Amino acid sequence: MIPYFVSALGGYVLGSIPLGYLLVKFRSRVDIRTSGSGNVGAFNAGIVTGSTAVGITVGLLDASKGFVATLGAWLVFGLFWPAALAMLGSVVGHIAPVWLRWKGGRGLATACGALFSIGLGFTIVWCTLWAVCKWQKQPILTSNLIATVATPVILVLMPSQLIDAVMTTETTSAEYRILAFCLTALLLVSHRDSLKEYREERIS
Repeated sequence: MIPYFVSALGGYVLGSIPLGYLLVKFRSRVDIRTSGSGNVGAFNAGIVTGSTAVGITVGLLDASKGFVATLGAWLVFGLFWPAALAMLGSVVGHIAPVWLRWKGGRGLATACGALFSIGLGFTIVWCTLWAVCKWQKQPILTSNLIATVATPVILVLMPSQLIDAVMTTETTSAEYRILAFCLTALLLVSHRDSLKEYREERIS
């Protein structure tokens, strides 16, 4: 149990470091939590500062949190589930950082960085779906939701050989699919405001 607890806690601590908040505060003297959407992630950082470069930088920094947490757990314990829990912990930390009174980002960049340390199946499918949605001129948040909901379903339908081909850790495709559903649940929680808006638009 200790490897799992340590991995999850370590992931949370790393993920909770509010790099986007700190960068925007340092650069623009603005509290990102009270500007734009109030989200501390890359998209809002770019909007609040009016700088694409800042948005990209925040995205890369957020991704690095997930990557370091997950890779660290894998190197220390050499097991899939400690690494997976470190990944999930880092995403939770980014979404609900204790330092910012539980108000963080949506977790997409952090999850993407973490997946580079585990396996790229989720990332490849998600990005492909997102690109198709944008090609169909869907709003960014709508594209996020569609890609997030559909990705684990496609991974279940996808041949295991394709998932295994882009794994970066030693695990089974079944375990990876379970992780995909867990990650999706977290991302949907972080997008609950977007889900509400999307539902209201469909009803109206």
